[in-house]
Amino acid sequence: MMKYGYASLLALSLLLPSATIVAQGDNTSFNWKFEEGTKLMEEKFFNQAADIWKELVAQNPDNANLNWKLGYSYSNSYNQKDKALPYLEKAAELRKTDYGSFNIAGYDAFDPKETNCPPEVDYWLGRAYHLDGKFDKADAQYTKFRDSVDPKHELRPSAVRGLEQTASARLLMKDPKPYTVSNIGAVINNDHPDFSPVVSVDGNAMFYTSRRIRPDRSNLDIIDEVAGLPYEAIFVSYKDRAGTWQTPELLNINTLGHLATINVSADGQTLLVYRDDGGDGNIYESKLVGELWSDPVLVGSDVNTKAWETHAALTADGNTMYFVSDRKGGSGGRDIYRVTRLPNGEWSKAQNIGGPVNTIYDDDAPFIHPNGRDLYFASKGHNSMGGFDIFKAELKDDGTWSAPENIGYPLNTVDDDVFFVTTADGRRGYFSSDKMGGYGEKDIYFVDLPAEMESEGLTVLKGFIVPPPGQSLPPSTVLYVTDKATGEVKTYKPRLRDGVYVVILPPCKEYNLDYRVDDKTIHTEDVFVECESAYQEINKEIYLSPVSLTDPASVVDLPPGAPPGKREKGEVVPLPPGGDKTDATKQAEGKQHVTPDASYAGEFVKYYAYNIKDIEQSEADWVKYIDAVIAAIDKTGKASVVIEASASKVPTKTFGTNENLSRQRMEDARKRLIEAITAKGKNPDMVFIEAINNKVQGPKYLGDYQNTEKYGKFQYVKLKVR
Repeated sequence: MMKYGYASLLALSLLLPSATIVAQGDNTSFNWKFEEGTKLMEEKFFNQAADIWKELVAQNPDNANLNWKLGYSYSNSYNQKDKALPYLEKAAELRKTDYGSFNIAGYDAFDPKETNCPPEVDYWLGRAYHLDGKFDKADAQYTKFRDSVDPKHELRPSAVRGLEQTASARLLMKDPKPYTVSNIGAVINNDHPDFSPVVSVDGNAMFYTSRRIRPDRSNLDIIDEVAGLPYEAIFVSYKDRAGTWQTPELLNINTLGHLATINVSADGQTLLVYRDDGGDGNIYESKLVGELWSDPVLVGSDVNTKAWETHAALTADGNTMYFVSDRKGGSGGRDIYRVTRLPNGEWSKAQNIGGPVNTIYDDDAPFIHPNGRDLYFASKGHNSMGGFDIFKAELKDDGTWSAPENIGYPLNTVDDDVFFVTTADGRRGYFSSDKMGGYGEKDIYFVDLPAEMESEGLTVLKGFIVPPPGQSLPPSTVLYVTDKATGEVKTYKPRLRDGVYVVILPPCKEYNLDYRVDDKTIHTEDVFVECESAYQEINKEIYLSPVSLTDPASVVDLPPGAPPGKREKGEVVPLPPGGDKTDATKQAEGKQHVTPDASYAGEFVKYYAYNIKDIEQSEADWVKYIDAVIAAIDKTGKASVVIEASASKVPTKTFGTNENLSRQRMEDARKRLIEAITAKGKNPDMVFIEAINNKVQGPKYLGDYQNTEKYGKFQYVKLKVR
């Protein structure tokens, strides 16, 4: 606990009448205030110190030292850097340079009688101009300071670096990127700092850090003395069916201390968090157990040390972790390190990833894209515009990194831009920034990125496992994904609150998907992931209780990634003692998995021309498929069908988006199926939808829409019946 802080100022304010004003000539009061402000600066309580200096400057507007102290306090404050410029300008203007008998080397920051200011005012004025975008004035001040101080002055390298950054800023701002940067809005952001967004691979959950007053106001009077704000806490927001972020919820693992988001695993089951630990700073992990997150535990190996570990990121397969530390032996301040998963499941010893990523400056906040190659990180080095900029480097086939590239203006600014993450397709990024015009000191923003930044070589299987109306998803629900070539089996558990699941599938392979409850298969099928370089998604919805074919909520009018309609939220199924897995699930995971038979009684496939979506009832293959459906009804009294639709990446103006075209093909197939069964004299209510899939897949569109061979195989509808 620091000796002088928010609490001492609060007590001070209670001792003085509210109308008390320190008179300019009241030396006792002035001296006392001066000493208090100086002590607060020593303890780095710059926000609180600024309050005192502002009061004294108001009474002594032509005192260079007071203007300097106020400007310096604002420059180093938690959230008021933009206020520093006029006071630093005034201090520099009043500063004595023709000293006569005055010895500047004797400048005394602790003497209330001091009226001059030190030469450091030139550097900080340059920095203030830099943040204000006045690069010529910034350069003049940086140069003046650089040329006038001793070469060994501790701030001289910062002035040299400032000149490099303003040069970078000019170049980057001359070539702005076609980014559309937007504030994520008031649902996520509020008037307190909000930052470090972590987005699930499916894009439907955002974990982030906030200093806001908690909904239950439990932290109202518990203040971080340094910032004068509540301690950091973790919140999560989920998207609704329309894709709108909902009111954030306080995560159950929060305590009354610093806790911050840093990463979430690809399957959404592991959350990496930062805990202050009294200033040490360490990386913890928490596991999703049913609807709740487990108590955070320290990440193993030598990831955590007595140094400051600030951030971490997991690869999609969970086998590599990139993390940040300022431990001795690095390239500079904070560096990015790496650990890999050993055969026994433990982490290896940490290894600095070195150049060209790490610099002699601070490098922080890594995010590794689900493709395992694209590393985004924040750095004060390289060609930063000022403060932290966001950079991208690519892991090459030989294990080395490409030269980091500044991802450009206007996403990057002259102030700190950090904590950048992207969606799996690489087309939308989320980050936090101090930029002006937000709701609080830090806000979360999103940026829509151009098509050429779309990810490559990545397939994401995502969707919902849907329980019967009025029921909750059983905790024993498990998805087994088997690589049919190698026999390797991986298990995935859906999120119990909404049935969401996410799987990363390497391309050029065939997989068996086995959805089970209490170790009983409720749906299985084989899928082949095409050997295409572009990003693709498989959106698959599985019904624990198959939905009638005539229920339009099963397919129609669903926004991308939305759970199906007519789902009622029931009571949460209580967790069994000892965790989130039933005995059946534990037994199933503890024995060799048997791949179930994924064959169907009948299948229909139709490939479409550009922008076409209909099925003709007279088509021979369609008539044959309908006969198989009727045969299933005659045999068992019902039929279960799977409908899959796909669109290529050739843009469609007719349907708005490829996602919409894919869904419309799926809906058209449902309607044609109802018509055909009715025409055969059967009740379509005897046909149930077991699963629906819609995809947008294939190679990137390169303007060659005439190349039907290239894109045509990704424009289809498939129906299966068992």
